[in-house]
Amino acid sequence: MRYPLITRYADYDSKGHANNAVYLTFFEVARHSLWRDTWQREADPPFIIGEARVKYASPARIGDLLVIDIRVAEIRTKAWVFRYEIRDASDERLIAEGETVQVMFDYVARSTRPIPEDVRQKLESIRV
Repeated sequence: MRYPLITRYADYDSKGHANNAVYLTFFEVARHSLWRDTWQREADPPFIIGEARVKYASPARIGDLLVIDIRVAEIRTKAWVFRYEIRDASDERLIAEGETVQVMFDYVARSTRPIPEDVRQKLESIRV
């Protein structure tokens, strides 16, 4: 799924490049959008991030219009992997790519849990 990525002035460093730390926030924006749009469930999804990786390809500069693609790459028993690509909307130049591992979590029991069947079905439906 593809989403426009709205950057803020605070996302940039003194050289006008998106700061390396905000890329995980960009991934979070895509995850939240996908969760909201696909599942139409609670705004605070019941998973935690177990792992995150970012690979930088080219700088995002102030004024660049960006898009982020998010897809399901792998589904496990209690977790799944999202892959991301951030691109310049004007020329499809790759800005960054990465992945996160989401782990289903029971906040009451404070423990991991298997992916519920309805969530697994949705993940399968958007898996590439």
